[in-house]
Amino acid sequence: MTFLSFPFITLGIVSLLVGALWASKSANPRFAAIFAASCSFGSFLLCSLEVAKAGHTRLFDPWLSFFEADALDAVPMAFFAALTLLVIILAPKRDSGGKALAGILLLAAATQTTYAAANLAVLATGWWFTSLPFVLRMFGEDRSQKLAQGFLIASSIALTAAIAVLHHIEIDEISHASNLAFGLIILAVVLRKGLFPLHGWMISSFEHGPLLPLALLFNGHLGALLIARSETTALSLSEKHVLEFLSIAALVTALITSLRGFAEKKPRRMLGLLCLSQASFILAGIATASAEGITGALVHWLVVSAASTGLIAIVRVLEVRVSGSTDPTEHLGLAAKAPRLATFFLVCGLALIGLPGTLGYCAEDLIFHGALENHHWIGIALPIATAFNAINLLRIFNILFLGVLPKHVIDIPDALPRERWPLAVIVVFLIAGGIFPSKVLRWREEAAHEIEAGLGLDKAEHSEH
Repeated sequence: MTFLSFPFITLGIVSLLVGALWASKSANPRFAAIFAASCSFGSFLLCSLEVAKAGHTRLFDPWLSFFEADALDAVPMAFFAALTLLVIILAPKRDSGGKALAGILLLAAATQTTYAAANLAVLATGWWFTSLPFVLRMFGEDRSQKLAQGFLIASSIALTAAIAVLHHIEIDEISHASNLAFGLIILAVVLRKGLFPLHGWMISSFEHGPLLPLALLFNGHLGALLIARSETTALSLSEKHVLEFLSIAALVTALITSLRGFAEKKPRRMLGLLCLSQASFILAGIATASAEGITGALVHWLVVSAASTGLIAIVRVLEVRVSGSTDPTEHLGLAAKAPRLATFFLVCGLALIGLPGTLGYCAEDLIFHGALENHHWIGIALPIATAFNAINLLRIFNILFLGVLPKHVIDIPDALPRERWPLAVIVVFLIAGGIFPSKVLRWREEAAHEIEAGLGLDKAEHSEH
């Protein structure tokens, strides 16, 4: 057992918890939340750098050894900590009350606990606690939260049942019990990710729920983490077949949600369908059991997290400034008053759907080629979903930013400095990653190798590509 040289994980999570308490009591909750999130980001960034130096080694926290960091979770932990900080900075004033910011920090702490879990019990604890801010109604009251709470709790129950089955496994029942446990894990992932036909709760949350906390909940991608963790173990043949069905479910979700977007006119619902469709590519890639597909999925994880956070934040900013933008009856033409926000939105959206020159293109290209190796029809269907999503993205952009400016919109501020710099960081990452993709691929190649080893894939095949 190798330990970290410093308790980075413990300090990162404790910073978020202390910050939540501080923000809930402070007269300046945004400052408290930014300070706590900055400390957490620094801790997890240093943790990821130490893991990168160690290579394949799994490093345990010296204070709490049930926390660990390795090639699979170190980068997502640092990346999610950065997203938490950006969301807190971007939050409009009406969303930056002490209770709401405390809820965001609690959600981040629970997600980081799930990432850093060194055993299934800790993982389940973090998984359960991600629903706590919604159950406590820390983001206000709305009708979608009860539906979201139900699915989050159901997902947690399924995962807890899987752990209970594994805990009580008997020697002569290993095959049967492990298959049951893996099936329950898959159920937890399907419920959490909102795969078809259980995607309605996610779309409802996008339409009625608190957008910025939902961005963090959505971009935790804990379902993808759980599947990736499962693949690093020696899966049985039947469990690998289940992974194929999961890949098919992710593909169907990507296609159905991209098609449903054509029937929608509300920006929130259209955005929810777009983000859910593109996020389904992550599971489709991880479950392809292909070296290229897995690498592409791990990179696409970062792309979806960054791009969708930018899109969601911009939509929320516009809602606060322009009445009627949640359900517009005509094109709003806001590019005339907010050209910077329009540019940020378009770049984030194009990166999300894989425009050449952005990191999204590199990630999706790897996923498509990986899918073609084992399932030709999956590799063909994913570009079709991407094409539909591109059309839906342009429809959202047209509704929000093109057309004649309505008479009631006299003057609205463009991106404020507090909004401009976080959005600029996201855009630079997406574009720079597309120009220098090898740098980002290097962050995820060790994790991809671990998953490939667990699935018994030929690493030489991966290096050829």
